[in-house]
Amino acid sequence: MGKPGGALRRALVTGAVLLLVGLGVQVIPKLASPAHAGSITLCSGFSDCRSKGYSTGGYESAWGSMYWRMYAGRNCTNYVAYKLIQTGLPNARPWSGEGNATNWGVALSRLTNRTPTVGSVAWWHSSHPSASRFGHVAIVEKVGADTITISESNYGSDISWRRIGRDSVNYPTGFIHFNDQRLSVTKRPTVEGTAQVGKAVTVNTGSWSPNPNKIRYQWIVDKKPIPGATNKTFRIPGHLAGKQIAAVLTGTRRDYSEAKTMSQILPPIKQGTFKVLAQPKITGTQKVGSTVSVGGADYEPSAKIGEVRWYADKQLITRTKSRFLKVPAAASGKRIGAVVVGVQEGYRSKNSYAFAGTLVGGGKAPQQPAEPPSGGELAQTEAGFVKGGTRLGGLMQVDPGGFSEAVDLSYQWTREGTPISGATTEKYRPTEADVGRRLSVTVVARSSSGTLTKTYGPSGRVRVKPSVKVTATGGSREAKVAVQVTAPGYLPTGTVKITTNGGRTVTKTLSGSSAGVTFVKLPAGEYAVTAAYSGDEVAYWASGGDFTTVN
Repeated sequence: MGKPGGALRRALVTGAVLLLVGLGVQVIPKLASPAHAGSITLCSGFSDCRSKGYSTGGYESAWGSMYWRMYAGRNCTNYVAYKLIQTGLPNARPWSGEGNATNWGVALSRLTNRTPTVGSVAWWHSSHPSASRFGHVAIVEKVGADTITISESNYGSDISWRRIGRDSVNYPTGFIHFNDQRLSVTKRPTVEGTAQVGKAVTVNTGSWSPNPNKIRYQWIVDKKPIPGATNKTFRIPGHLAGKQIAAVLTGTRRDYSEAKTMSQILPPIKQGTFKVLAQPKITGTQKVGSTVSVGGADYEPSAKIGEVRWYADKQLITRTKSRFLKVPAAASGKRIGAVVVGVQEGYRSKNSYAFAGTLVGGGKAPQQPAEPPSGGELAQTEAGFVKGGTRLGGLMQVDPGGFSEAVDLSYQWTREGTPISGATTEKYRPTEADVGRRLSVTVVARSSSGTLTKTYGPSGRVRVKPSVKVTATGGSREAKVAVQVTAPGYLPTGTVKITTNGGRTVTKTLSGSSAGVTFVKLPAGEYAVTAAYSGDEVAYWASGGDFTTVN
C-alpha cells in the first residue's frame, strides 16, 4: 500500500498526536520548514550527517528509549534530553509539569536568556513564527559572530544540522543554559603582595580546564571595577586606603562559554608610608621682625606640606600651612625650629625637621638636637577614614587615625547633619531611616594638651535593594502586566523593561512605584513575563517575573 496523501495523511498524523497527548505523552511535531533566508540545512539524516562529518551523537541507536520522560523516538525533546544526559545530567526531568518544547523556557525561565553558548539549548516558544504550537528545542553546536549552528531532531525524522543567522526569522526565542560546554576553574587564583597604599599586588592565573586562549583581568573594589586596573599587577593608589579589593579573571576559549573567577578578597588596605630622603632647611636672617622660611624636604613618594609647626627652642610659636614665619619678639635669643608634616592621600603623615644654625639676634646655636621640638597642641599624626558600604544593613566603621599623644575618643554619627540617637561607637549599620540620605561621623579626641575634632563625610546616599513584583493576567490573545517596585524607606524611580518570552519588550517609567502594559495580538499559549528595574541613585537594579496563559 502506498503512503496516504493529502488530507488523509494530515488527518492520520493529527489523530496520532491527539491520542498520544491524551495519554500524557509529549509529542513535538516537525518545526516549520527552514527554507527562510538566513537558515541553511547542513545535513539531514543519520547517514548524510555522518558522511559530511557532522556528529549524530549516537542517537541512531538510542532514540528508542525515553529520556526525561519524553516520548521515545525521533523528536526534538527526546533528542535534546538525551544529549544533555550525555553531558552528565541525570535522567530525571529537572522540572515538574508539561514536557512539550514550548514549556521548556517557561518552566526554566531562570536559566533562559538571549545569549547562545556551545552546549546550550536553543528554544522556540509556540508563539514563534517558525515553530509549531508545541514549540521546538535543539542543541547549540557552534556560535559564530552572526550565526549559530544547531543539531536537532524533528518529529518522525532523523537528526539534522542547521546554521541560522541572527537576523533570520528562524532564530530561536531564547537559550536555556543547563550544562553548557564551558571553561572550568580548577584552582582559584591567588594574590601576592602587601595590601598597602603604594605597594604593588599581582594575581596569578590559577588553573583552568581546558586552558583558555585569553584571560582578561579586572581589579574591583566594593564589587565595582576600578577604572584602568586591567593588568595582572596593580599598584594601589591612595584613595583605596581602608577598602578591600580583589581581582576578577575572565577566561575565553573558542566554542566554550567564558568563565569567571575571583581571587580572595584582600584585607583592608593599610595606609602607605613615606621615606624622608632629605631633611628641610631654615633660611633667612635670624632677627626679630625678619621673615624666615623652611623648605627642601624630599619625600619618597612625593608629599605636599600638610602643616608646619614653628618653635622657639621648645616653645610652640604657631601652626600653619605656610613655609614662612615672621620672627616674633618672644623668639629673641632662642633658636628657631620647624616640623614639616608631609601628607598625601592614603599615606600616614610623616614629619621632617629643621633647625636654624644661629640664635635669633645673633650668637651661634648649640649643636643641633637629634630630636625635634616637643610640646605644643594635640595633633593628628595619621589621617582617619571611613570604610564599608553605604547600604541598608551594611557595616560602616571609622578608623580615627593616629595622634601625637594618648587620647580618649568619642563618636557621633549624623544623618544629613542631625545626630542619630544611640549611634555613638566607631561602628554603624544604616537603617531604614537612613535610606536615600547621607551619613557623616564626628570623632572627638581629648588629651591633656587639648581637644581635636574631625568629621568624615558626608557619604554617598544610603542605597537599598528593592523588590519587583510582577502580576501577569492572560486573556483572549492578550496579557495584562502590572509591575510594582518597592523598597524599605524609599519610593524607587526610574524605568522597568517588561519582556515576554515571545520576544516583545517595552520600557515604562515608574509612576508612584508602579508601571504596566498590555501585550495584544498574542498567540495562545503559556507566557513567562519578566520585568527588569533599571535602578536609580538610591535603589539598586532588580528583577521579577510571573507566568500566565493566553487563550
